[in-house]
Amino acid sequence: MFKPTQTILAMTLLAVAGTAVAASPADKNADKVVMLPASAMLAIEKNGKFAIISDTGRFIIQGTVYDVWAKKELKTIEDARIAANYIPVDKTNLGFKDLAPLTVGNGEKAITMFSDPACGFCKEIIQQARTSLPEGYRLDVLMLPLLSQESAVRTKELLCAKDKVAAWKAGASGDMKTPLEQLPTAQCDLDVISKRRMTAQFLGARNVPFLIRDDGLTREGKPEEGLRAWIESNRTL
Repeated sequence: MFKPTQTILAMTLLAVAGTAVAASPADKNADKVVMLPASAMLAIEKNGKFAIISDTGRFIIQGTVYDVWAKKELKTIEDARIAANYIPVDKTNLGFKDLAPLTVGNGEKAITMFSDPACGFCKEIIQQARTSLPEGYRLDVLMLPLLSQESAVRTKELLCAKDKVAAWKAGASGDMKTPLEQLPTAQCDLDVISKRRMTAQFLGARNVPFLIRDDGLTREGKPEEGLRAWIESNRTL
């Protein structure tokens, strides 16, 4: 049976899609949703023919496969590879600035990272950003409480800290212990954390660190080659 929580999730994602990206007319007018039993879709090419199938092999999509975000049809394995690894940040309106990021650097080109206050690899990436970002770049860090209850408490403390400089230092260094004086409840918008969660889920960021480069290239985990090298390499689009 289709679970109520699945219905809520599907409808919520459609609502986010309608505001965050240019949804198709069918999405905007959808009032009924059925979630098919599949956890992933696979692009395959055999004998020169391209198709999309579910990970179970039960469902196959015939006809046009259209990437609503990139506004293009997927016709080849290369098209599918790009769709799987890139988020077209230049064609979406995700509103990262509305999610109160912790920012390192002041360049116009943004690298966005979903993080957790207790994430060790995230801390290492932030430290790399503080010393070796390419000129013209910045790192925007969106804290999520994913790893523990302690992370949940610290995420709220960082967001609602009265002293934003102290909060920045604590977030950038991975400091989980130093007390941070808090704003009155009415002055702190806790919905920001929920919006970060929904944005991460919408973009497929299930683990931290999850990086999105200025050209849309995504990376789950710390770049082994280093942050700067990852930013500067493989710019083929």
